[in-house]
Amino acid sequence: MIRLGGRTDPPLDRIRTQTRWYMKNSKDPLGQDALIAEASRWFAALDAGTARRDEFEAWRSRDPAHAVAYARIVGNWENIAAGAPIQREAPARVSRRQWLKAAAVGLPVAILGSGLLADRAYAWENATTGVGETKRVALPDGNVVHLNTDTSLSWRFGDGEHALRLNRGEVALDMKRGSATVLHVNDASFPLTPGLFDARITSRQAELTLVDGTPMHLPGAEPRLTLHPNDAVIVDSGRPPRIETRSSERVASLVAWRAGEIVFLDQSVADAAADFNRYLSRKIVVRNADLAREKMGGRFDLNRPDQFLKAVSLSFNARVVSTETGYELTR
Repeated sequence: MIRLGGRTDPPLDRIRTQTRWYMKNSKDPLGQDALIAEASRWFAALDAGTARRDEFEAWRSRDPAHAVAYARIVGNWENIAAGAPIQREAPARVSRRQWLKAAAVGLPVAILGSGLLADRAYAWENATTGVGETKRVALPDGNVVHLNTDTSLSWRFGDGEHALRLNRGEVALDMKRGSATVLHVNDASFPLTPGLFDARITSRQAELTLVDGTPMHLPGAEPRLTLHPNDAVIVDSGRPPRIETRSSERVASLVAWRAGEIVFLDQSVADAAADFNRYLSRKIVVRNADLAREKMGGRFDLNRPDQFLKAVSLSFNARVVSTETGYELTR
């Protein structure tokens, strides 16, 4: 037996046993293993916040059998969550984690109940941007989120819960209403106060900066930490959060992307190029180590990498070489 979260749940082979029982005894007229597995995967992806709702709706409306299969998935899961018996001959009910795991690997999950499509099946809504794109999203509580380039944000509102989850990229959070919204970034959770925030995930860490607004206490921090305007809380994997106080100029540069600009303040050419590359499909590569270490500053349009390349070329006697995949800076 496997114990998850204080409960004892059957191992995965019990799910397979239940599945075989269903496929042998089910009177379901659809009788399509692949359709059942596909509906299960959609349910798992929607719950995890990794599916796009428009793509799901397109799949569901393409064939009435899709809608029926998904409605049965939802109805059966609601019965499981409520502790209702599935069927007298069926094995013991499975845990939610095992249900989703079975769907993820393509097992035809036992669909033994029926039910209507419930709104809460959309556990997480999601918005994304591609490279070079930005997007404004109005949340159900009236607050507004701006997504920067190559960003994924999920949210879930209901039953007293207002939750946001930054999956990748960067967002500006304009929290004007006191709705007790909680932001989840990597393994950290922050109850947001009214104000303007910038949240960003990089390859090394996650950052939450209070640009302007009400000071925010960080829960669970020892000693107790409070985020003030121009403060950023840094979260590294496996380390306690820490606060950095930044200059007004640096904080202003952090949100310059909302005006279509990128600002560098005494950054190395390598770091500046890496930051600009977040917005570019054709990347900038710095070939020389000495050039990469040079310090630079400036304000550039996000859709004009040529401005940046020209500035580096003139300031540091560098050559710009155009390639099939982007640009090279060299000496």
